[in-house]
Amino acid sequence: MELKRILWILFLGTVLCSCLGAGTHGSIKSYSYSCRKDVLQEAIMKVIETNPSIHRDTSLDYLGSSPLLDSTGCYNCPAGENYYNDIKHYVTIKITSGQEINEYIFRYYGPDEYWDTASTSKIFICYAYDKNGNGGSEGNGGINWRTGRLKRRLTSVFETELVKKVDEVLKISHAKIE
Repeated sequence: MELKRILWILFLGTVLCSCLGAGTHGSIKSYSYSCRKDVLQEAIMKVIETNPSIHRDTSLDYLGSSPLLDSTGCYNCPAGENYYNDIKHYVTIKITSGQEINEYIFRYYGPDEYWDTASTSKIFICYAYDKNGNGGSEGNGGINWRTGRLKRRLTSVFETELVKKVDEVLKISHAKIE
């Protein structure tokens, strides 16, 4: 009887952990903040808009999948082709820093319902590529234990150009989550 109970607990723990992760792309690196998601999102957008090293592709903004972009009143429209750049869940940016030209897709952690009540928020890098196309995600094997140097190079630029500047705007420090 006790063995069945232990196995059942292990099974449930495994299922719950797999559901709470970063999805099929995995998480290259995460950054947690002691503020609500809307406050974090506003700070991130301010940094993106004011940092000349960061460029966000706005070509699909007309799809109106984000409340920050929509003027028609459709705040929960499906993102369609703009899924990885809807600003509300995912943001796609290109950062130029010195010789580095990297592309990143990062995501705000959690579902919409979580953001309404949580006092903390988190972003995580889903995909990261250098100018030669090296990289990818943790889930697709582009970033793994064998690519430590690439991961450090990609996350270093992301932290310098975005994360540290978000810290300054919010006047709080992030917590890194590996």
